[in-house]
Amino acid sequence: MSLIIAEAALEIVPKEIMHHRSVINYAQKRGKNPREVLLDRSYHHDAIIHSNLDSIWKRGRPDMVHFALLEALSTPLFLRHMLKVYVHTINNKIIFVSDNLRLPKSYFRFEGLMMNLFKDNVIKNDSNDVLLEIQDNITFEHLVKKVVKPNKLIGLSSRGIQSTAENVVTENIKKSYHCAFVIGGFPKGHFSESISKLFNHLYSIGEVKLEAHIVISRILYESEKVLLSY
Repeated sequence: MSLIIAEAALEIVPKEIMHHRSVINYAQKRGKNPREVLLDRSYHHDAIIHSNLDSIWKRGRPDMVHFALLEALSTPLFLRHMLKVYVHTINNKIIFVSDNLRLPKSYFRFEGLMMNLFKDNVIKNDSNDVLLEIQDNITFEHLVKKVVKPNKLIGLSSRGIQSTAENVVTENIKKSYHCAFVIGGFPKGHFSESISKLFNHLYSIGEVKLEAHIVISRILYESEKVLLSY
């Protein structure tokens, strides 16, 4: 099975706000060029809210992506190479995650890793194996149809049909099927129409809005019960 974190709030500071004082000050503290640091509301809130950036409510939360990836990459499914993970960013970059990746649990180290990834486009280990790779200008549709190629594409959103994680998994995961689940990697709002139109089904698994890493944990736990029983 596959997991796609879609429209993830993970990006380098856009050029439109690169010269804002909050961005410059933060870059100086990190010893970085403003063109190299991640956009983060914790530090760049003023720059974001006074900008003309598109979909500002979806941007500047790399910590959400960190939490989501930690949850997914710590599961038995991933450790047994039964789960492929992809990150589709808000500005159509795709991060390919290696089966061998062990993600830093410290956000400070994760932030540094992502800055290096955006700068160099690839992260390798000491054996020269690729752990992370980022590619530009790949739409979500291209990722789904040309790379992941699932038999079913399942979206998870508060706008979806009310169900439970157990029912969603048992109704859609089959031994002979490649099922891909899509979780939003943004703090507010909903999937863009260009993404939601591709779903075979859209579900909500909570009566209240759940954060991405909670949804991931529940879906993958139920998936383990099905897939690891064969």
